[in-house]
Amino acid sequence: MIINALKFIVNPTGFLSTAYNGSILVGLTLLTIAYSTPAIAETRSNLLNTSNQLDSSAASVSDLPETTPLSETPNWFTYPTNQEPSSPNLASEPEPTEPQSTNNPNGLPPPSAPSTDPDYIIPPRSAPSVSDIPETTSLSETPNWSTSATNQEPSSPNLASEPEPTEPQSTNNPNGLPQPSAPSTDPDYIIPPRIAPSVSDLPQASPLSETPNWSTFATDLEPSSPNLASEPEPTKPPSTNNPNGLPQPSAPSTDPDYIIPPRIAPDEKISPFTTNLLLNDIPISHLTEWEFSGFHTFADTTDSDIFFNGTLKLNSRVIESLSRTNIYRVDQKGTYLQLRTVPLERTITTTTTAPQTMTGLELQMSLTGACIFPDTPSDQQCTYTPGLVIDRNSIDPEFFVPTRVFQTSQVGEVLKPETLAFMQLPGFQGGTSSQPIGVDFYFPNSGAYPGNSQSRKTKVERKEEIDYTIAGTFSRVRQVVKANDREAVLGRTIRGFTLFVDDENRWLNTAIQAGAQFLPDVIPDLEGSKNQVNTNINRNLFLAANNTRLPSSSFTIYSAGLGRAESLTPNVTSLSQVPRANYNSLWLGLSPVIDRALEDGRIFYDPTGPQVTLVDAGAEGGANTNVQLFSAVNQNQYSTANLQNFYAQVYLGFLQQDVNFVRESIYGEKTSYYPHLSFTGNWTGGEDILRYYTGVIASEKPKLYLGADYTRNTLNNWSFRGGAIGYLNPDRDYYSQLWGSVAKTFRFSRRANLTLSTGFNYALDRETRIGDVVSLSPASEVALSARLNWGIFSLGLTNYFGDIVPNSYDDRLLAELTIRPLSTLTLSGYIAPIDKNSSRSLYGASVSWQLENKYNSPTLSLNWQNKQYDYGDDVFENRLLLNDNVFTILFRIGSPANPLSR
Repeated sequence: MIINALKFIVNPTGFLSTAYNGSILVGLTLLTIAYSTPAIAETRSNLLNTSNQLDSSAASVSDLPETTPLSETPNWFTYPTNQEPSSPNLASEPEPTEPQSTNNPNGLPPPSAPSTDPDYIIPPRSAPSVSDIPETTSLSETPNWSTSATNQEPSSPNLASEPEPTEPQSTNNPNGLPQPSAPSTDPDYIIPPRIAPSVSDLPQASPLSETPNWSTFATDLEPSSPNLASEPEPTKPPSTNNPNGLPQPSAPSTDPDYIIPPRIAPDEKISPFTTNLLLNDIPISHLTEWEFSGFHTFADTTDSDIFFNGTLKLNSRVIESLSRTNIYRVDQKGTYLQLRTVPLERTITTTTTAPQTMTGLELQMSLTGACIFPDTPSDQQCTYTPGLVIDRNSIDPEFFVPTRVFQTSQVGEVLKPETLAFMQLPGFQGGTSSQPIGVDFYFPNSGAYPGNSQSRKTKVERKEEIDYTIAGTFSRVRQVVKANDREAVLGRTIRGFTLFVDDENRWLNTAIQAGAQFLPDVIPDLEGSKNQVNTNINRNLFLAANNTRLPSSSFTIYSAGLGRAESLTPNVTSLSQVPRANYNSLWLGLSPVIDRALEDGRIFYDPTGPQVTLVDAGAEGGANTNVQLFSAVNQNQYSTANLQNFYAQVYLGFLQQDVNFVRESIYGEKTSYYPHLSFTGNWTGGEDILRYYTGVIASEKPKLYLGADYTRNTLNNWSFRGGAIGYLNPDRDYYSQLWGSVAKTFRFSRRANLTLSTGFNYALDRETRIGDVVSLSPASEVALSARLNWGIFSLGLTNYFGDIVPNSYDDRLLAELTIRPLSTLTLSGYIAPIDKNSSRSLYGASVSWQLENKYNSPTLSLNWQNKQYDYGDDVFENRLLLNDNVFTILFRIGSPANPLSR
């Protein structure tokens, strides 16, 4: 029997690109996925990267030495700080050009001359090719080192824009059909199989979601959309008796339920567009065999473990069938093993060293006189001060204060003659070893004041330590697609079981995951019909499934979703007539929740010079001197004025020493994973997407949320985006926000365009306390941006306006330049001439090289960033700036070379 390959008629376009009709081979399926629309699977907008984003380059450190936990680690395991689900950036396209003539109802290319080929009316010939814009990748378009887990949306690949289709040069073909260059000699074809115009992938080194963002500040406002490579026309079957293009059985089926019984479809015959999905932040398709990436960061102020992320396919297969009720079914199953490192603890220790002068005091005194106490002879001498002596060996080495005082005698104690004689020697004499008396106080630290003889400048040191733990995940994926004569449905089920080496909630998480393995698969229902299957499957069905909002930096336990879309009919002639697709899903997983703490570390004085006596004085004597002394003990008062035959000693010394006052402040984060239940859905059309989402994170303080966002791209190159999300029990990572953006692209040629855009993010109720400490950290922003793409160059300019909305980042002006001299080499750099944020990066550069311009080709990326931390002014009005150079090296590889496209 004849096997008719699945047709996949698409119109892939880049951002604001023109329409281009190609055909993509999907496999031994009957599906004809016909659709002229921009690819609108979702990707993150860097403009409104609403990260709470203590972004290592754009965030504010505040008085805490805290830099963004999200900005300094890669997007693969981000901390949950960006709650804003960035909606997909849709690439708009122009309306399809109407045929110049209506005399050709079939739309076939008539031959320019009668064909003499017995098999072809139009023999095989080469069609023109359409190349993508060689758009360079800016620093902002590579993944964010940000560790925030609050970017709740999956990012998607970028579409390259295409030129306007060229009108036929000849007007002698009223049907607008391609003409054979010579008469066809093929007995089966008027136009034999030929290579259709192809759209090459963007020459980008790595997709957005998989490489670290060399510039965490590069806010590229140019929307991007999924990058789908076009495929050649499917080969026409030898027989023309199958008008619907359905896969034909090799022999009549004897199965009472199937025209074509279930059979395994070869991988190379299935389009990865219909099988790709996001598995724990990693895009995969049925072609994915394995992927690995790893990176390490080197810096004077940062000490971190090596990060790695690996995915391995254990098995996968796609089964297709055609029932006797004319329902075509494609059943995809796969099993995967993932191993990756995730953040466990993060500690930032800030040490402030302030030069100070420490002052001290030495006080020695005694008072004796004729005894006036009961039971004491009046002709004897008694002491009228208690015997108190500070143990000089007990001085605290950090604060220089005494910790032990000895009491050597009592008030009213009768003195021995030898003790009286010894005390009258010059200088302070505190009695004899057998009878010590008097007060001997030594206080080396009675206070301090800023500055000393060596320095009048405070120093700041910062040390960051990032510890990861290993997480292993076993996942099972199943996707079932069914089509009848009117519509198509899609059911997707993902089950996962993740174990962490370190997990505070191990037993709870394990129990939930074990129970979820028994939840059912989603098998969509679809009524059969006597009518033949409509092979024009709406492409929006697959886009809607991938536009669902998935919590990033999270691990899927169970995901079940159902999508539905009307298939296309000959009456659909424009983009606005293409039916919407909807997809609704339930997601259960484990999401990170960060527990923060701020505490003092060591506080001490570090002596930098010897202790010296600044000034000292003293006197001693009896009644024939002017020495006066007053002693009050237990409400009893004694004075030289009313004691007979007294003898007093008074000596006082002032001390001084150069020291450094050292103070450590420790900011700590502890990441734990809690169950997270989410309900989400979307309606995906040719020009827009509307999404909703609600759920709860079952942390110690449950976090309930509800949100929605809308994205629209028009055919005249406008892009609009807006959304809102609200939280109960918000914290510094999950908090309520409003956001929106507008962009307009002016296209000069196929290789040149200018995009102007503006946007805002307003953080409403982000937590401002860490424990009992008030710590404000900006999360809102208003930005205006322009980006010019011209050949191999891309230049971006973005200005952030401070103080327009509450809790905003400060003023910042950022300029970026990206050059792509080769399709496998990208050079990028940025500079921020204005940046008033307390944590910032003023300049940086990166280079990314691929062995080949393919998704999984070996990729080596090197990045350098200059970071600056501003701690304000010290008491001497010196600016406390800490500079550091951060170097990052990343390597990525996988198989096959292009698992997401052919």
